[in-house]
Amino acid sequence: MFQTIVFAYDGSAECRDALEEGIALASRFNARCHLLAVVPPLSPYILAAGPLSEDLSEKDRAYFSAVLEKGLVRLREAGLDTAGSISMWEDPAEAIGAFAGKVEADLVIVGHHRRSALDRWWRGSVGHSLIDQLPCSLFVSMPREAANHSS
Repeated sequence: MFQTIVFAYDGSAECRDALEEGIALASRFNARCHLLAVVPPLSPYILAAGPLSEDLSEKDRAYFSAVLEKGLVRLREAGLDTAGSISMWEDPAEAIGAFAGKVEADLVIVGHHRRSALDRWWRGSVGHSLIDQLPCSLFVSMPREAANHSS
């Protein structure tokens, strides 16, 4: 059913929970896994503050490379066929949707980040935006702490 799975991964607790849930699913279907880290574009407020250091892009790439490697290690420990990619300075939903199309994904897995309604309105929601952009199914993992609070 799911032969190719894309994990949107930023190393957060929510994405680590989603990775664990996705590992169980990918193992069941013996799926090929792609771990994708997206470095979002800089805020206009940051850009308006003045010139940026020349190595900012390299620092972001190094940080996300390290985050990505940790996720890849976990997938490999689970015995899954996996690859990792970084998308720089792109809108996360657009980058994830384009990547899912490129690798012909059957499923995209994201972690849900709990935020206030105002924050979600101000910054948007990657999961909500993906619904209209993905060429495949979307699995949204709820944080484990939320599951513990609801019981």
